[in-house]
Amino acid sequence: MNYCCIYFPSPFYPQIAAKRKGSKADTEVGVMVGSIQLSAAFVSLFTGKYLDKLGVRFLMTSGVFVVGGCTVIFGFLEYVKEWSPFIGLSIVIRFVMGFGEAAFDATSMALLLGMFPAHTATIWSLYEFAGTLGFVCGAPLGGFLYHVEGFYFPFVIIGGVLLLSTPLLWFLLSDSHSLTGGTDDDRADDDQDVSLLQLLKIPSVVLMLLNMFICYAGLALLETSLAVYLDKEFGWSVSHIGLIFLIVGATYLVSSVAFGVLVDATNPRIIMIIGLLVGAFGMMIIGPSFVFSFLSPKPWCVYVAMVVLGLAMSMITISSGPDIIHTATSRGYEKNMALNGAVSGLVLAATFLSGTLGAPIAGALTATLNFRISSSIFGFTILLLMIVTIIVTVVNAVRRQ
Repeated sequence: MNYCCIYFPSPFYPQIAAKRKGSKADTEVGVMVGSIQLSAAFVSLFTGKYLDKLGVRFLMTSGVFVVGGCTVIFGFLEYVKEWSPFIGLSIVIRFVMGFGEAAFDATSMALLLGMFPAHTATIWSLYEFAGTLGFVCGAPLGGFLYHVEGFYFPFVIIGGVLLLSTPLLWFLLSDSHSLTGGTDDDRADDDQDVSLLQLLKIPSVVLMLLNMFICYAGLALLETSLAVYLDKEFGWSVSHIGLIFLIVGATYLVSSVAFGVLVDATNPRIIMIIGLLVGAFGMMIIGPSFVFSFLSPKPWCVYVAMVVLGLAMSMITISSGPDIIHTATSRGYEKNMALNGAVSGLVLAATFLSGTLGAPIAGALTATLNFRISSSIFGFTILLLMIVTIIVTVVNAVRRQ
């Protein structure tokens, strides 16, 4: 439901904004969409560092309350007729909403990891499954509710559900410490401070976060430029292009839990390397890249690429968090709520930051060059990161020996 709140305005808000402004409002709408990810990126770091001090119960319930409250308030912007206060309040409300989103995301992930410490990747995959389901269902749900009763209705309904769930969540988390298997005797151990800066001094940790950032930035390239490319190259309709984007989410949903179980049974670094290789191939085939000079732009290249990219994102996303936790514990950190909070905060910050910066980077590349060259650049960058990841893995193995 939290992720539904992020994505459900996408079918109707841009059109409403354009009517209010009287012309295209793409830039302002882009700032509004990115504002929640910008605030969430920084708040994720704060939440991850101070989770153990502020408490799971407080952060999770307050996060849900802020997201639900901001969503309901957003619906009343229907009565703001002037353009400047309408878009200004939209940006401010979404920016504040990012605080709650980050607080809930980082805290709930840390709590689940603490409840099932032996199944880190499986829990990560289930969490990503729920988030992706919110992403996939958010836009259709928002569009349906908008057609039922107008602008305010989806905001009041979905935000109201979250507000009503806050007391229930507060009750269920009445003894959140016991959910992670802790007792009063080992509370002192949970107070071990985990410095984000110390974690970021570990090369493998930075590399995993960079892998995630680049891959999500690659998806931002598709969001900003693929529709224009497909319309120009093949003349596809809006509904056809929408189904193409659905392929990535559907592939991710189908494969995520399976990869979670696989990562728990093997080594997350191996799955990460395979995911980077698959992702590089997907970015190069979608154009296709000049590397595949024997291929000309074909619809089947797009279909194959979207399936491949869905698989790659599943492997990279689900293996990144467990890999960082494994790296940290091998450096002497204790696997507890403090570490879980720090890792979930770092991973979410990288994810949200890629959403904020990825679209401008991708847009600038496409405007300067073209879609085929831009996707090739992302493909080569991902391939380079795969080579660096292999080198770092081999060097660390030799050092341990």
